[in-house]
Amino acid sequence: MDDYSRLARVITRRWWALAVPAVVLLLSALIPSILAPTRYAVSQSIVLTNRAPMNDTGDTLAYDFPAISRSAAYQTKVAELAGSGLKAQDVAAALDVRNDNRTVTFTVSGNNPGVLLAIRDAAVAVLARDGTLLWGNTSGLTTVNIAVLAHQDNPERVSVWRDQIASALLRALAGALLGLLVITIRGVEGADAHALE
Repeated sequence: MDDYSRLARVITRRWWALAVPAVVLLLSALIPSILAPTRYAVSQSIVLTNRAPMNDTGDTLAYDFPAISRSAAYQTKVAELAGSGLKAQDVAAALDVRNDNRTVTFTVSGNNPGVLLAIRDAAVAVLARDGTLLWGNTSGLTTVNIAVLAHQDNPERVSVWRDQIASALLRALAGALLGLLVITIRGVEGADAHALE
C-alpha cells in the first residue's frame, strides 16, 4: 500500500508528465481532421439480377461485383463515362461498392461534391451497359436487371468525428500511460539511488 501512496504523491507532483504526452497525442489525432477539407457523399442502392443464361444467381452477381468495381478496367470505363477530366484513380479514390445479398450499394465520397453524382451515375450506367460482360460472360444474353431501391442525390457532409474522437481518446490514454511509465521508472531509479546512499 505504501508503494501506491508514494506513486500517487509522485503523480500529484508530476501531473504534467501525464498531461503533456496525452495532449500531444490527442492533438496529433484531431488536427489532421480539423485541417482536412470537408468530404461529401452520395449513394444509391440497387437490386441486381440477371437474365443471362449463366449459372450465377443475382446473389452471386452482387457478391462478385464489389471486387469487379475495384478493377482498373471498370474504373477506367466509369471515368470515361463520367467525363469532367476524371481518371481511373479518381474513381478508385471516390467509389466504394458493397453488397448485401442481391442489394448493391454505391457510395461515392470526396471533396468536390460536383463530380460525385457523375461518378455514381456512371458507375451504375457501366454496370447496366456491360452487364455480365464484367463477369467475363461473352456468350448469350449479357443483360442484368437493375432495380433502384434508394438513392441520395444531394451530396451530404461526411462526419468523421465519431471515428476520430475514439482514435483521439485512445491516443490520449496511450500518452497518459507513457507518462505514467516515465514517472514510475524515474521514481524507481530515484528510490534505488536513495537506497544506495
